[in-house]
Amino acid sequence: MNMKRFVTLTVLGMMMLGLSTAVVCAGEGKGSPQTKTGVVKKVDVDGRQIVVTVTRDMTFAVTDATKIVQSGAAKKLSDIKVDGKVSVDYVKDGDTRTATKIVILKDK
Repeated sequence: MNMKRFVTLTVLGMMMLGLSTAVVCAGEGKGSPQTKTGVVKKVDVDGRQIVVTVTRDMTFAVTDATKIVQSGAAKKLSDIKVDGKVSVDYVKDGDTRTATKIVILKDK
């Protein structure tokens, strides 16, 4: 095997190793963003959580970074009403779903 081919294969192998390491490390952190739309079952302002019924009840943690909006206007967690419809953008980290954005939808 000539030197040029050896170097090329070595560099290629190192790139493959780096790529596989990046994929494994990405899987250890938070999951990819997801969105669910459903009906609000419970709002816990003190506990900073909401429960939304999609096909089943799903609990979402609400942080200071969570954006809550309705028709483009900023809202508070206390503005979310039980039996109202919402769309929740969130990330899942282990068993915890953390809301990044909650859109309060208008009833039809």
